[in-house]
Amino acid sequence: MRYRLQRQKSGALAVHDSAYAETMHPGEGPWAEATGLYVQGSGLAAELCARGPGSAAPVVLFDVGLGAAANALAAIACHEEQRRQGRRPRGLRVVSFEAEPAGCRFALEQAEALGYPRGHEPLLAALLEAGRAESGGGAPAGGVTWELRLGDFQRTLREEPERADIICFDPFSPRANPEMWSLATLEALYQCRRRAGCTRLLTYSIAFGVRAGLLLAGFFVGDVPREASQGGIRRGGTLATTWFADLERPLTPAWLARWRHDREPWPPLTPPGAYRALRERLLEHPQWAQMAGAAAEEEATEPAPARRPHPARPARLRVHRPERPERVSRPDLPERPERVSRPDLPERPERASRPGRSRRRPRR
Repeated sequence: MRYRLQRQKSGALAVHDSAYAETMHPGEGPWAEATGLYVQGSGLAAELCARGPGSAAPVVLFDVGLGAAANALAAIACHEEQRRQGRRPRGLRVVSFEAEPAGCRFALEQAEALGYPRGHEPLLAALLEAGRAESGGGAPAGGVTWELRLGDFQRTLREEPERADIICFDPFSPRANPEMWSLATLEALYQCRRRAGCTRLLTYSIAFGVRAGLLLAGFFVGDVPREASQGGIRRGGTLATTWFADLERPLTPAWLARWRHDREPWPPLTPPGAYRALRERLLEHPQWAQMAGAAAEEEATEPAPARRPHPARPARLRVHRPERPERVSRPDLPERPERVSRPDLPERPERASRPGRSRRRPRR
């Protein structure tokens, strides 16, 4: 059997895939990671309730790596929560990409044990049967539209007409699934960005090679917001965005210095012949100039710290020392006679060395 449930250290159940020898959402469990990293980290609730130019259009979320459907269901649950609170959110269009839906079908069968699919079984069943499911009248009417794209990811991504506001990038690890983390895949994701707005990409990986690939693809990259880090996600994650101002904790040149010494600094499947050109592109990324400009602006606007008053020094104690008496000559004493050479005495003979004998005394 390819799929099975596996108990995590947190006590939550997660789906283990024996074909890739990896567990989906290990550690904290599927629902904790989906809500903490991908929903809170992307600011989905604020995006759904945003008002302004273009706010009538639905929010488009790319769910890359459907798996057991935890990320997509967490986004749908966030939309439903906004409606329950009477906030009249924008419509939500979820586009899930997956090679085959067997993992999602297993999650539907184990809905009672996993917990998080409960209440959404009809939606999951419709998605698996028809490749499309709707609730609340669909995304154009302020509801939810969920669509499934099966097959090769790069092919389906090239054919995808939608442009993403949020990308939940959650495939298996770079070692188990290197094609999904290659520079070509990350560049294809960057081409699906929202041209007239900001696009955010969230992923669990914090590897140097993954972050370097996101920078080379064109994103600005940093750590996930503190709100997501405090939402039960202990290992953190990566936020890549098309706007530098959207980053709460961007990567700094100090990260670049550590990247130089990492064992795997490049995305998977990068040919060695491209290292030099990619290194130059990475060093010329506009994020480092933005960091320098932000630091200079912060230094200019920050008021100078108040100088602390210098404590008064205690008075130095002066010790009275008696004057040294002058040296008095004694004319009554006879003068010291000068040393007289004795040419009549024989010179001292030189000590001759005795070969074969050591001058060191023997140890007793």
